[in-house]
Amino acid sequence: LFIGFRHVDTSDKPRQIIVINMTMADLITCIIYISTRPILSRASETMCYPYYVLIFVSQFCSCLNLLWLNVDKFIYIKHPLNYYLIVTRKRVLVVCWLTWIALTFLGALTYSTMKIVHPCNAVKISDFIYLYIVIMYVVIISGSFIISAIIYCIATNSRRMEPSARSQLFKRLFFVFSSTFWTFITCIPYRLLYLTYFLLNDFLSQDFSPFFYQLTDFFLYFIVVGILMNPLITILTQRLYREKLFFYFKSIQSIFPCLNNNNNDYFDRRTVIYSEPKRLLSLSTTMTNNNSNDEIKDCNDNRRRFNSCIDVPVTNDKRILKYEALRIHRGTFNRHPSIQEC
Repeated sequence: LFIGFRHVDTSDKPRQIIVINMTMADLITCIIYISTRPILSRASETMCYPYYVLIFVSQFCSCLNLLWLNVDKFIYIKHPLNYYLIVTRKRVLVVCWLTWIALTFLGALTYSTMKIVHPCNAVKISDFIYLYIVIMYVVIISGSFIISAIIYCIATNSRRMEPSARSQLFKRLFFVFSSTFWTFITCIPYRLLYLTYFLLNDFLSQDFSPFFYQLTDFFLYFIVVGILMNPLITILTQRLYREKLFFYFKSIQSIFPCLNNNNNDYFDRRTVIYSEPKRLLSLSTTMTNNNSNDEIKDCNDNRRRFNSCIDVPVTNDKRILKYEALRIHRGTFNRHPSIQEC
């Protein structure tokens, strides 16, 4: 969340608003639900109603934002030219705010009839009300999974894409696929088992074996694991969050000398000083396949232009890593190298 609020440009990437809202919902669930379960029996009865409403809102908000994320990617892959006309920052903000408001109203209405069996540790609501809650979970998460499957089919069956473009597209879609699949396998089994128990036990008086109850309890705890893993999936599958997290780790490492590795000699052998006080990192890896077709073009003002251009990782005095373009002539650097835009 810190990286999202601090570094994400939501005007350029409005879908990140959905990611931030989904992560916020997971954080609320972890703080309100998971961390308070051991002391819930000692809580006041007046706290029960807002407690369960907040849990309802946060869990459903996470699922609904996952659905909006899949819808966003569907629009992106189906209408790529009109995507930024359809999906704007203002519209995404409106959808997210309406999601929170509508779920708050629905949660307040759902738990308005609950009865407290034990102080906040156990409450009872109508079986049919709980049934519609479970069905809503199944429909929303299954809808996200179906949309992800449709997106995958469109991406794999598109014949107009070159292999490199298709590979880049799958990298952009990997976060949605992984989040949807993980949510599906962690949330759906418990809901389906509960639906089975509700329909067969209450309507058909069907008895179940102890294994069925153990399996249901296991998948109930598995939901908690899914909530905790969602932020990790976000960091591992999205380059922006991954790079910024690595940057902050490096900053912390520079503050504490005991954490620094003594690899300065090795580091200096792999760098080249040029122009201003900047360094090229891993220069040998950027010099591949650039010495075959480089040609020099003479201009009227006797300046030279080069056809080849490579992106090299650069650090400045503040150790900020970024990529800049460097012109290459016949596989070698200019006599007085400097960074220019390509």
